[in-house]
This record gives sequence, structure tokens and C-alpha cells, in this order.
Amino acid sequence: MYFLKAAGWRWLMFTAQAVQSLAEFAAWGKALKCMRCAGLAAWALALGMGSALAHLEHSGAEADFKTPGLRATASYWHEKPGQVSIGQASDPQFASRYLPLGGELMFDMKPQDRVWIRLDVERSAATMEHLYLWIPLPLIDSVTLYQRDEKGVWQSRSAGDRVPVASWPEPGRYPRFHLELSEGKNTLYLQVQGSTPVSLPMHLGSEAHAHAQDREGFLGLGLIIGVLLTLVLTCFVTAYAYQDRLYLLYGLYMMVMILAVGAYTGLAAYVIWDQSPRWADVAQGALAIVSAGGALYFIESLLGGRSFARTLSVLLLGLAAASVPLAVVYCFVSRSAGVVILAVYMLTVSIIGLSLAARAWKQGNRAGKWVFFAYFPLALAVLLAIARAFGLVQVSWVVQYGVMVALLIEAPMMMVALNVRSRDRHEISTREQAMATQDALTGLLKEHIFDDRIRQALLRHKKRREDAAVVLISLVNYRQIVETYGLPVAEQSVLRSVIKLRKVVRDVETIARVGTSHFGLLLEGESKRTRITEMGARLIAQGLMPLPGLTPEVTLQFHLTGAVLRELPQREVDIKNELHALLSSMSRRTRRPIRFLDADSTASLPLAPIPDIQPPEAKLLEQQPNFAQTQVLEPDSARSQWDSSSPNPDSQTSDLPVQNPKTVAEP
Repeated sequence: MYFLKAAGWRWLMFTAQAVQSLAEFAAWGKALKCMRCAGLAAWALALGMGSALAHLEHSGAEADFKTPGLRATASYWHEKPGQVSIGQASDPQFASRYLPLGGELMFDMKPQDRVWIRLDVERSAATMEHLYLWIPLPLIDSVTLYQRDEKGVWQSRSAGDRVPVASWPEPGRYPRFHLELSEGKNTLYLQVQGSTPVSLPMHLGSEAHAHAQDREGFLGLGLIIGVLLTLVLTCFVTAYAYQDRLYLLYGLYMMVMILAVGAYTGLAAYVIWDQSPRWADVAQGALAIVSAGGALYFIESLLGGRSFARTLSVLLLGLAAASVPLAVVYCFVSRSAGVVILAVYMLTVSIIGLSLAARAWKQGNRAGKWVFFAYFPLALAVLLAIARAFGLVQVSWVVQYGVMVALLIEAPMMMVALNVRSRDRHEISTREQAMATQDALTGLLKEHIFDDRIRQALLRHKKRREDAAVVLISLVNYRQIVETYGLPVAEQSVLRSVIKLRKVVRDVETIARVGTSHFGLLLEGESKRTRITEMGARLIAQGLMPLPGLTPEVTLQFHLTGAVLRELPQREVDIKNELHALLSSMSRRTRRPIRFLDADSTASLPLAPIPDIQPPEAKLLEQQPNFAQTQVLEPDSARSQWDSSSPNPDSQTSDLPVQNPKTVAEP
């Protein structure tokens, strides 16, 4: 196939590799997930297809008549100004004015000029009768084909921007003519009108060849427009979900850019305004000016230039506001004046946009870097287009489709810049919301939140007997660090303490800053002191190990006090204040840096008093002997008396009093 020619594939592979490198460069953090990788792959494919399409459609100004069984030659006559008719142009007396058409030839066209091209085509009997002649140049003003009929009368058919596409002999993105050639020699004439310097790539081939190239062109453009429309839909949905007007502005800017690309490639004139030749003739420049103005306004809104470059930002907004009036003026002035307006405006927009992006990048704005690299290739493409408009460079596929390729590079990079700005904004909003609950220095919970969680833990323990433990930690040498090294080193020590504390606790446990150098822990489900002791020992050991390379070398000394709720079932205590008091009572050089609140004791209940005794029972008790007068010896005292009275353990003598068995009553 013609689409698979070597040059096209080489450019396709080159663009795919370039965008792959761009994707690797854009992989900041974990932002590029599977969806973004798929999006970058689609952009790479669209960019490669568009570049290959541009290369195939604009392979040069030389006529391509390499059809088997067909011999054709082309010659041209640049008439300044154009006044002759087809009868005069075909007169043999003007034959000497025609020059061979070949090589990279560019015509310096003016609105009043005419370029006559004579085609001498010789068809053999083996060649099919129906052939097509096409000029893949959507921006041409008018192309008229003259061919004699059977009676020898010249018949004309016209196409171009100044002719409604619906009236073309073969409607499409660019002029195309169906030829019915007789066997033998045939002579055709083309009259070309234009307003800017242009080259004329002409192709003559079979119907299958013409339709194949047409399908390939629509395939590339369809992929490009589809990706851009997907981006627009994504922007609108994101703007609604995040309530961010920048996504809405970018979506509107992309819609204008899609129309500009469609007008530049002839697709919009073929599909949308096929009945408006006047608008089709000026749409490319007018939409380019409006899209450039929208880009300026979007850049200023994205980078917030008024905060660091007020003068440049005001100038940028003024140019953005002037885009609509300039587009209207472009539609009513001559093409030469319109080209000057377009060139000056696009050049100014590119320079100012890049300057603002560079200033933002220098100021530390992360989105400024992406904006700069997004608009840099666009600025180069605009410079090439301006040089082509003034006839300074040859017209090639790079010049004709460089702007489209640059826009395809710009769109995803601007989306990355928008995402970077949105992420920064979200982080600021998150930090602002967290200021009410989190400590600004350490990011830990504030003290009042910690108190609420302790109360909730106590309530759950009373109702459902859920276990928990409360621990207070003190950086003992904080005041000494402040006096010796100053407040910055002391705050650094607090941050180091938080880092070490997070290493010894689980992520689900509550950590809070309850003082300048005090931290609180709430351990849910903890019923024993063992884990608290182990955790405290690890924390104390880590604090005593200096950080390698730290200057000055500061060690951290910790004291811990804890309370297990299971050990305090009977007391209504203010646990945090008691733990604070216990911390305050500890000596700085104590050998017991980990202490706990005392558990509640389980003492026996006192005996009930003896009830009143009735008189008969009292009489019975009076008749019983008095046991209080009976001497009862404990075994140890008896043993000591035994040892003192009888040195010989075998002796049976004893000085102990002997009680009369008759005087001991049974109870």
C-alpha cells in the first residue's frame, strides 16, 4: 500500500519513540497509572498517524504520475497578473511560456496571479479509462480543471476554499477530479489561484489508489480528533466533579483548537460548513487567532502570573482579549494583510506565553515547566508557518502540518500541567482543613482530639469492657537542647522524635502532640503492660542512638508513663493528668524511665458486727469458761522456749505450764 511506504513508517516509528520518551519523562511519582499510560499510547498513535499522513499528502511539489501504462508530463506558466482565458492559455503561441514542472518548486502567489499547469497525458490500451487527479492541499483558494469534451469544447470543474465543498465535482478535504481519458494523447489544463506562497503537489492515479489515500487520511484525522474530543469530555467531567473552572476553560480551548485543526486540514469545510465558501476561506486564520488568545488566557489562569509578573500578565490578558476583534478584522481584510496580522499576533503570543512560563518555572511553579515545554514546539511551528507565509522557506509537509503536530504535543503536556496545579491546590486545601485537627509542625493530632478519643475509649471500656491503654511520652532533654543549640535544633529533635515514635507503633494507633515536648498514645485493645514496656524500651534505645551525619550530634532522652484501663476498673480518674503528674515526679536521670499508674487493690471486705444476744443465751455464755485467760503458745515461741529450757533435744523435761485437761472445755 501507498500508506506503508518507507518514509512514512520511519516517521511513524520516530514519533512513537519520541512520545514514549515523553511518557517516561512525565512519570512523576505514581501519577501515571494504567489509564494515563493508555492515554499516552493513544496520543503516540495519533501523533504518528498525523505525521505520516502529513508526509504522505505533501511528498513534494513534483507531480506524481507513476501509474503503470500511463505517461504524463507537466509544465507551468505563472501569469502575473492573470488575465488570459483558457482559450488563450491553450493557444500554441503561448506554448513557449510554459516551463517544465519538477523539483521543489514554490509559487509566490498573489491574489491577482494565476498559475496555469498543462498536463500531457498519454494513456495506453492496457490502462483503465477512469483515473483521478488530486492536489492534497486544503488551503488552496481555487483550482479549476479544463478538459475538452467529445465536441472539442473546453469544460471546467472547480474546487477550493472559494467554492462550496458541496459543489465540488468530488467533495472531500482537498481538490480531486475524476478524469475520463481517451486512448492516446490527452491535454488538460489547471488554473490555480492563491494568496500566499504555495507548492502544488499533484497526483494522478487509479480510483482505488485515490480512495485508499483518502481513507488513510480520514483514519489519521479521525484518531486525532477522537483523542482531542475524549480530552474535552474528560475536562468537562473533571470540572464538574472538582468544581474547578480551569478544567472548563481548557475544555473550551480544546474545542476551539479542534475546529482550528479541522479547518486547517479541510475536514471542517467538508463536514461542517460545506455551504459557506467565504467562511471556509478565512476559517483557518480566524480560528487560529481565537485559539491563540484562548491559550494565553488559559496560561495566565493556570500560572497565576499576576502574583509574580504583573506587567507581563496584564499584557498577556490584553492580547487574549484582543483575539476576538483581530479574528473579525482578519475575516474582512485582504489575504495579504490578514497574513501579516496572523503572523504578528501568533509570534507575539508565542514569545509572551513562553516568557510567562519561564518566569513561573524560575519562581518554582511546577506547572510552569510543563507549560514551557508544551508551547516551545508550538512556537517553532508558528515560526515556520510565518516564514512560509512570507516565502522564506520551501513549502513541505513539516511546514504545512507542523502546527498540527505541535498542538498534539501540547495538549497532553498542558493536561499534565493542569493536573499538577490541581494536585497542588488540593494539597493546600487538605492542609487548610487539617489545621483544625493536626499539629502544624509534626502532623500529629492536636491535644483536644486526643482528649476526645480518650473519653471515648473510657466509655467503651465501661459499657463493653473493651481494653485500651494510654501512654504519655516526654522528650526529657528538650529544654536543654533549646538552651544549648537553639529552637531550630529543638524543633528538629521533635520531628526526629515523631519519626522514631512512628517506627515503634502501628499505623492504626492514635498519636498526638499534647505539649511542646510531650506526645500521647492511645493503644486500642491493649490489656497488658508487656507491649508498652517493649515499645518504650525500643523508643528509648533509638533515641540514644545518634543520627549518622547529623550536626550537631544530639541524642534524645525519653520517659514514658502508661495506664492500662483493665487495671483501673473502680476509679473515675483523669488519666492524662495523672500520667502528666507521674512524668513530672520522675527524675531526669531516673533508672526507671517507664512507669505505670498503680492498679486498684482488691482488699477483703470488713466483717459484719455481732447481733444482739438474748438474755437466755447470755446466761449460757456466762457459764462457759473464759477462753481469753487460757495461754496459747505459737509453735515458734514454743520451740524457742523448748530450746532454752532443754539444751538436749532428747530431754523430756519442760518448764512449760501444763494445763488441766478438766479445765479445757470443748467448744
